[in-house]
This record gives sequence, C-alpha cells and structure tokens, in this order.
Amino acid sequence: MALAAIGLFLLAYQWGNQYRYGGGEPPVIGGVLIRPPQPLPDFVLYDTTGEPVERGALLKRWSLLAFGHLSGAGGHRGISRLVAVSNRLADVPDVRGRLRLLLATADAAPSLARDFERLSPTIAVLSGERNAITELAAALGADAQRVLDGASDTPPTLFLVDPRAELVAIFPGALSAATIAEDVAALAEQRARES
Repeated sequence: MALAAIGLFLLAYQWGNQYRYGGGEPPVIGGVLIRPPQPLPDFVLYDTTGEPVERGALLKRWSLLAFGHLSGAGGHRGISRLVAVSNRLADVPDVRGRLRLLLATADAAPSLARDFERLSPTIAVLSGERNAITELAAALGADAQRVLDGASDTPPTLFLVDPRAELVAIFPGALSAATIAEDVAALAEQRARES
C-alpha cells in the first residue's frame, strides 16, 4: 500500500512539473528565442582598464549585451535599458546576481565608461575597433552600424548570452524592461532545471 502511495505521489509530481514547465519545452518568451543557442564568435574587446575581454570571459554568468555610441544618445539609452532590466529582477536576486550588463562601443571614452560602470557593479563597458564591434554585432544579427553612428532613436536591441557563451535570446527595442526581465528569469530557471 505504501509503495502504491509513493508511486501515485511520484506520478502526480511528474505530471505537475510537466504542466508547470511545459513538459521540458523551452519557455514561451516575449523576445526571440534562439534554438538551438548559437555560440558567440571569437572576439577581443577591451574593458575600461585596457585589459582584453574575450569570449571565454562570458562563461559561467549570464550576460545581457547592448551596442551603442558611448558618448551619444545610443550609449545612454543602452545603459538605461540594461539597468532597467536589472532593476526589474530585484525580486529574483539569484538571477540578478548572475547577470552581467555589457555595453559594446566603438568610441573609447574611458572616463565616461567608468562613470557608467559606477552605476552598478554588474555594468561593464567594452570598447574596440569599429570593425570588431560591427563584426560581433553582425554575428548576433544586429544592425550595429546605425546604433554605433547614433542614428537610431529607438531603444537598443538587447542580446542574452548564457553561461556557455551562447546567444539564447534577442530582445527588440519595442519590448519593455519588465517583459525582458521575466524572459531572462524564465530562461535562467529553465537552465537551472536542466543542470
């Protein structure tokens, strides 16, 4: 009898998890889910101290990446959008603590970059040659040319990179910070269940 009760409990538990998590399927998100996740290409950018940052530096943490002209409105919109998403994750501290906010830019303005980085310890401004930035942006599917020139008046597209340094989602500028935060939390929860 006890064995039948345990079996019934396990069956109900499994059914409940499949109902809650969609049977192991990826979550439905407001952004664009990339399936299968795409590995980032090799790249070399530089942090505000001049140290190189490569693809391997993105391993083990989630990264939310934006492209922008640092000293123009695009850079300000990018940082603002990244911070807004991070703030919306305040009720999910384990995800927020593992999320790095990155702005990639072609204009080196170290003092301005350091000012942006002072907003949060999770913000990093990465700079590089214009073609290195545009190549990385093109590999992710972004039109970085417009953003780097400061020609775009729309909020920047954000790119979610998982702890394996793979692109897993793209969030167009039309999505709200709240929707992006929910999507990031759902994808991080799914990854935790898979581990």
